[in-house]
Amino acid sequence: MPSTFLGLNISYTGLVASNAGLNTTSNNIANIETKGYSRQQVYQEAAQALRSYTTFGCVGAGVDILGAQRVRDQYYDVKYWNNNSKLGEYDKKQYYAAIVETYLNDTETVKGFTSIFDELEAALSSLQTNTGDVNYALDFVGKAGNLCEYFNLLYNNFQSMQRDVNDEIKIKVDELNSIGQEIASLNKQINIIEMDGYTTANELRDKRDLLVDQLSSIIDVTTEEVPIIDSLSGEPTNANNFMVRIAGGQMLVDGYQYRTLMCDPREEYEKVNQNDILGLFDIKWTDTLEELCVYADTTQGQLKGLIEMRDGNNEEAFNGKITEINESEQTVKIKVSEDYLKDISKSTLPLTNGTLTVGATDYIYKSWSVEAFRGASGEMEYYYTFQLDKNTARNPIPVSKEEERQIAKVGERVDYQGIPYYLEQMNEWIRDYAATFNGIYGQEGATDYDEIDRTGAIFFTGNDVTTGKQYALDVDFDSTKFSSTEDGYFQITAGNFNVQRSIEENPNTMATHTGETDGITKYNIIEQLFDLNTNPEKMEFRGCKAEEFLVCLMGDAALNAASANSFQAIYTDIGNTIENNRLSISGVDADEEAANMIKFQTSYNLSSKMISVLCEIYDKLILETGV
Repeated sequence: MPSTFLGLNISYTGLVASNAGLNTTSNNIANIETKGYSRQQVYQEAAQALRSYTTFGCVGAGVDILGAQRVRDQYYDVKYWNNNSKLGEYDKKQYYAAIVETYLNDTETVKGFTSIFDELEAALSSLQTNTGDVNYALDFVGKAGNLCEYFNLLYNNFQSMQRDVNDEIKIKVDELNSIGQEIASLNKQINIIEMDGYTTANELRDKRDLLVDQLSSIIDVTTEEVPIIDSLSGEPTNANNFMVRIAGGQMLVDGYQYRTLMCDPREEYEKVNQNDILGLFDIKWTDTLEELCVYADTTQGQLKGLIEMRDGNNEEAFNGKITEINESEQTVKIKVSEDYLKDISKSTLPLTNGTLTVGATDYIYKSWSVEAFRGASGEMEYYYTFQLDKNTARNPIPVSKEEERQIAKVGERVDYQGIPYYLEQMNEWIRDYAATFNGIYGQEGATDYDEIDRTGAIFFTGNDVTTGKQYALDVDFDSTKFSSTEDGYFQITAGNFNVQRSIEENPNTMATHTGETDGITKYNIIEQLFDLNTNPEKMEFRGCKAEEFLVCLMGDAALNAASANSFQAIYTDIGNTIENNRLSISGVDADEEAANMIKFQTSYNLSSKMISVLCEIYDKLILETGV
């Protein structure tokens, strides 16, 4: 038979449950503006009924409170993290694509390629009709110098942007390390609180999920939480092992343990692209020194966007199959099949002290050479031979014949038109233009103002950044056999492009005609040079005339910017939709909490009234009922 005071106890449990609901509602309202806070809800169930052994069987015993827990849907968390990674990637691409467009713009206030090239053409046209006046030659040389200076400045701007991107990569890696450490610390705090089996560390879990939100913007992330089982009893410990994986499944946090990443700057002899600045960071795990797979297609996030902007080469990186290895000389001969590797004007190979990767091993090379000949099939075959550094400090493992037939590469093929792509495009145009211009300028019988023979002379060249010496460009542009240690057009970049100093110092040495030309009014070399700018048969750049270089590059920049803007807008809209769905479940709604407050207040008042009524009954029973 139930106790006489059972009703009082039942009312008391209702009072406690209502009070817990009011306190939880109060907490929700107080955190309505707290970022990352998840709405909490009191879970309760009917207490176990008492058997009364009467006709009605059982008597209710009130309510049990199971606890206050977060209202959260893991499905929307995962969707949010996946979308946030994509959004982070395109946020960075959008930002830097806009800078690229700014650098390439040609406006009334800032002269770009088109304006400077038009001035060059105008000066050449004036020289055409005033070939007897050396002052017009001086003006043309000055305009040619302006063209070189434009490319020098543009090249330096892109390299400065690459340095900025590289620095931002370091910042993001430091931020990633900090988040990993903090998540591991929170894992320990959560387990300490929850091991009693009754308490849920709601606020700490919110804080941890907010950190994962931040992490997902930097790099793609997945999480997993599994119960920890006691190895002796086989029973659950009420603790959980929370794991965080990044970059396609690489472990960052495993319970209380966390891994860190380091930014390892490349040495001068470890360059993989001729146009790269020194000290680009490779992202590696500090415990294994293995590289983080940021180049993988599955990797996303701000880091991926920054890496692709810094290293994006439109998949045009050196690669080929090894055909021969000389162990004694430490040389590696590689056959290439890609068309862009057969055009030396497109070369991005570091001339000396670069990194050749064979399998999983990196080798430092001192120089490389090219040999091309017509094969048995009638097609031209191209072979690169790399002379590896014999210094064991740089190459501790010598290359062996066992690695023949393997694929070798220099750098990664990154499918994005990033900074290296634009630098390569500038170099390609400059090399083609300089080679064609110099071929016309120094043709057989070329003669200057003083009637001195200038056959074989060059007008455009490049400056050695170390010595300041200008390249002689002895290697013919169409040569089928040469070495990177020789003076060739592959040494010219947009950063060192220049006019021959002798011509700048004395315009009289500028070749203007051949010996076959009669009189000074018909200077055929000048006519041919003027035709070069508009005649695609003399020089073609991506199907366009020489003067349309900027049109091609601006087209690339505009497409990349439009793509980044479009995807950024798409993922922003998707993110807003996911966030709204997530907030509809986890967010605190003022109207809903107000309704809950009234509901729990009513329940509290009713329980209080019930206690009051029962008190009157007990008072009557105990004090006024006679025995």
